[in-house]
Amino acid sequence: MSLVFLAFGAVLLLSGCTFKDIDKRAFITSIGVDQSEMPDKTYKVMVKVAIPNGDPKTPKSEFLILSANSDSISEGLNLMKSQIDKELVYGHSSTIVIGEKLAKKNIQPLLEFFVRRPDIQMTSYLSVAKPNAYEVLNFKPIQEQVSGGVLKSYFDFSRTESPYIDQICLFDAYRRETEDGVSIVMPIIESNKKELLVDKIALFDKNKLIMELNPNESETYRLLTTGIYNESLKVKNKNTMFVMNLEKGKAKYKLKDQNKNIIVNYTIKVRAVIEEKVDGLEMIREGDITALNKQMEEKINAETSALLNKIKDKDIDPIGFGLRYLSRNSENRNLSFWNKKYSSLTFKIKSEVKIKGTGLIN
Repeated sequence: MSLVFLAFGAVLLLSGCTFKDIDKRAFITSIGVDQSEMPDKTYKVMVKVAIPNGDPKTPKSEFLILSANSDSISEGLNLMKSQIDKELVYGHSSTIVIGEKLAKKNIQPLLEFFVRRPDIQMTSYLSVAKPNAYEVLNFKPIQEQVSGGVLKSYFDFSRTESPYIDQICLFDAYRRETEDGVSIVMPIIESNKKELLVDKIALFDKNKLIMELNPNESETYRLLTTGIYNESLKVKNKNTMFVMNLEKGKAKYKLKDQNKNIIVNYTIKVRAVIEEKVDGLEMIREGDITALNKQMEEKINAETSALLNKIKDKDIDPIGFGLRYLSRNSENRNLSFWNKKYSSLTFKIKSEVKIKGTGLIN
């Protein structure tokens, strides 16, 4: 009996070392990694710490940027513990930003670390930062209720739908890094100190940034992958410029073996409405709509073919043609076989454009 009382007394004397009050915690909303400016260090690791606002009625975003130069990400995060009197909590972090210089070298160690770290969400959004991750993290919008919320809003399609942004989460980036037949793709966030601009896409191989797509190419890439909604396209018919509202655009493709070559047959369907007539007051006739349909199809075919061949020439495969071929071809599931075939891939594009009308006027 005395042993029972002794054990019970020992339990009462134990301190709650695993529990910390909320005012003893610092919540990380974003993580950034740049190439270190110190020649003897590899990384400059940064975290964006949200500072609570005492008045919930007043939207106000205050934050603190902690940084450390180190040879590894884990060392950098540990060094930052000495820069603040609170426990760093990563469970609320929703974005991971990688500096452009570092992205052009090797991002494999970064993906490996963040995937292994249990307190970092696998659904965190990844992006490339220009000119660097610090400038993007340090950007303060005019109005933001939660520090770091503006970065998440760019990639959360329940809040915004941009034809230039291709979101990617940590789990998907790691899958693309380890899976045969598909390569990594990330959006680019550019800071000019006055605003953030997200209208370009970065294409990687398995470890480094290979090429950047301009806004028009980024829009075409989105059309070929996830589709686009409510986007504008300019088409000139005779002497008149028309602006089309692409209400919906979707694409699908099939791989076909033909004469020892592989052909990618793309079918693109676009539904549009004439939104603006830039010059001229003439009425839009049925013949004009037919001609515009054909012009839009030719424009889409040309831009799609140019982008696909440009990507193929860089020997990267962000769309995942190789993954589909290897998964559905029972005879040749060898990656080296596919790599030889990929360089001679042929694209056949067929677009179907349907202009529904001219808006509210005829």
